[in-house]
Amino acid sequence: MTEPQDQPEGPGSTPAGPSDDNGMLGGLFRDPATLAATGLLVASAFNVIAGFINVLTDPEGEGLRGRLLSLTDVVEIGDVALLGLAVALLVLTVDPPGGLSRPLLLNLNSALASIIAVFGVVRAVVFLSLSGPIPYRLAGFIVTIGISVAAATVAYWAARESFLKEQLHGRH
Repeated sequence: MTEPQDQPEGPGSTPAGPSDDNGMLGGLFRDPATLAATGLLVASAFNVIAGFINVLTDPEGEGLRGRLLSLTDVVEIGDVALLGLAVALLVLTVDPPGGLSRPLLLNLNSALASIIAVFGVVRAVVFLSLSGPIPYRLAGFIVTIGISVAAATVAYWAARESFLKEQLHGRH
């Protein structure tokens, strides 16, 4: 006769053992949407941290303007897209029990998007103060303001959805 632990698992059963941890990380790894959103948020957080590290250098010797450009060099539409995808994953998928709190992740998303929006406004203003052809400076200003508006939109919706999830679930 075979032992119960030697029996193959049925289609609906879950394996027993260390993965049954209902703690924060255990739940995170069982929820693909939250795991993916967390990865996207970490990538964006690294980008913002890199901007703060960039401010320590002034590679072209331009003083404050050079440092502001270095700080805001991380403003890219790709980061806004990552944050937007993270919001979509956190809002449009089912929130299983356990794991990281979705309102917390939405608040983090909102904070990162707000930082990117502010960085974008600073970069746009610095673009106008650069020397060079006016069409180049104007194009840089318009593109960067567009990215800032997109980041502010993501920040608003992430904050709004976080508030609604907290009201609905009454937890963090």
